[in-house]
Amino acid sequence: MPLTLPARPQAARSAADAPITSAPAPPPSRWRVALLLVRPLARAIDWGPLAVVAAFTAGLVSLVEYGEALPGGDALVLMRICGTLLGAAAAFGLVDAMSADLGAAAVPRWVRQALRCLLPGGAAIAIWLAAFSYILTRLPEGALFPVGDLLIEVGVCLGIALAAAATAVRFAPGRQAAMAAMVVQLAMVLGTILLPEQARLWPPTCGFGYWDQAHLFWLAMLPLPYLWLITAGRDLRR
Repeated sequence: MPLTLPARPQAARSAADAPITSAPAPPPSRWRVALLLVRPLARAIDWGPLAVVAAFTAGLVSLVEYGEALPGGDALVLMRICGTLLGAAAAFGLVDAMSADLGAAAVPRWVRQALRCLLPGGAAIAIWLAAFSYILTRLPEGALFPVGDLLIEVGVCLGIALAAAATAVRFAPGRQAAMAAMVVQLAMVLGTILLPEQARLWPPTCGFGYWDQAHLFWLAMLPLPYLWLITAGRDLRR
């Protein structure tokens, strides 16, 4: 007489054979993503213009009136030239040759643009501070050369260049955008230099005449280009 074995319970077997899955890992924070982007973006940034201006700055502050004490007025002009050119060179950091091919990138555009501003912008300020430190060693004893006021001037020049570049890269590819930003920045600087004497914003002597009033104006204007930069760096795709 044949014997038949009872069938195994399917429910029990399914429960026993089901794979054990772990909970999905949380996505990395934006700060961590930004830190991970620093190295590849640093390699992708066009550092050539900033390197050229850095070499020019070193030569300018070293060779003008070489071997002699540098008058305060001449030192002031040199630092303003260096600050303007460094700001213009930093604008080339916002040029992203692959931006048109990225499509919907995993990292928000404003994060990438913020890093493209911080890296060359920070380098430009560091170069300017190094030049300023060297200029101090060439000034006559007791010369007034306030770093805070001059940093405000540099901050405005840098902010205008970065904001103009952040706007231009939306409309023009490659270095054309940075060149357009440089033209905007230099036009604004030259426009303020050519103002009438009673409204002049670049006092020729540190701490005298209308120095304080001019730098109160620059301090009030300082946030504007960076607000413009934040607006231009937003991702408009929704």
